[in-house]
Amino acid sequence: MDTRILETFLLVAESGGLSSAASILGVPQSQVSRHVKQLEDACGAALLYRHGRGVRLTMAGERMRDTVRPLLTQLQDALENAAEQDRKPAGPVDLALSPSFIRAVGLRLVDAMAAEYPDVRLRLVSGNSRYVYEWVLHAQVDIGVLSDVGMSSQLLLEELGFARAVLAAHPDFPMPPERGTPPDLSNVPLRLPSPGQGLRRQIDLWAARHGITLNVAYEIDDIDVTKEIIATGRAAAIVSRLSIHRELADGSVIERSLGADFRVRTVLATARNRPITPAMKVTIHMLRELSTTLFAEAE
Repeated sequence: MDTRILETFLLVAESGGLSSAASILGVPQSQVSRHVKQLEDACGAALLYRHGRGVRLTMAGERMRDTVRPLLTQLQDALENAAEQDRKPAGPVDLALSPSFIRAVGLRLVDAMAAEYPDVRLRLVSGNSRYVYEWVLHAQVDIGVLSDVGMSSQLLLEELGFARAVLAAHPDFPMPPERGTPPDLSNVPLRLPSPGQGLRRQIDLWAARHGITLNVAYEIDDIDVTKEIIATGRAAAIVSRLSIHRELADGSVIERSLGADFRVRTVLATARNRPITPAMKVTIHMLRELSTTLFAEAE
C-alpha cells in the first residue's frame, strides 16, 4: 500500500477533519477523502464517522490510528538512517526559541553544535510562543521551542519538559504570607503577560480555578523589562521558573510557590508537511539532551 494513504489518514485523525488535513497537505479535499476510502476498503471497516461538524474516528479508526502512527515513525527513521549513513549533517537550520528558553540554553546549544556538528549552521531567533508557533507553521523557521498553551495540532509537538510557575520578586519585596497554597495575591501588584499570550491564559484559568483576584499593575511580555520591574521592586511577577533559575541561584530573586498544579510545559515543534533534514535531526537530538539537564536545573 502507498504510505501516502496511511499518512493522509493519520493526518485526518490528528487534525480533526478532512478539510484541515487537505489544507495542511495542500491538496484537494477530494484527494484526502479518496485516500481514506481506499484505506477503509483495504481493511474492510469504516474508519471515520461523518457528521455535520466534521468527522470523528470509529473504534476501528482509533485502532488503526494507534497502529499506523508508530509504524510510520519507524519507517521514517529507517529511511533517514539509511540515507544518513554516508552523509554528514550540514547546512543551515533556522531555530525559533521562546525568550526564557533561548536565555537558558541558547549559548550552550550553539557551543555544543559547533563542537559536534561544525558543518551545521544554526540561525537563532527569539519570540513569544504564539509567534514561534506561526513561524513554524508558515515555514519561516525549521524548528520551534515554545510553551505548550493548547494550540491546535497542525504542528508535530514533542514534550521537552515541565517547569513550575512561581511568584518571583526582589528579596525586599513584601511577599504574601507562606501559609496557604496558593497564596492570597489580591494585594500584591503583579506584572503579567499581555492578554492573548499563552501563559496569561494559563494564569487567568489558574486564578479562576482557585478563586484568586489578580492585582494587575503591568502587562508586559518582554522578559528583560520584567526582570527590571522585579529588580526595582515595582511588582512581583508570575513566571516560569525556567526563566529565573539563574537569579534564584544567585539570590537576586526570591520565589513563592503557586501550587504543584501550576506548571508550564515546553514543547519542540516541527511542521507536519515538511521533511526533517539531517541537520535538523541532529539539532533536535541536541535540544533533547540539553533540555534534560536544563529542566533538572530549573527544579
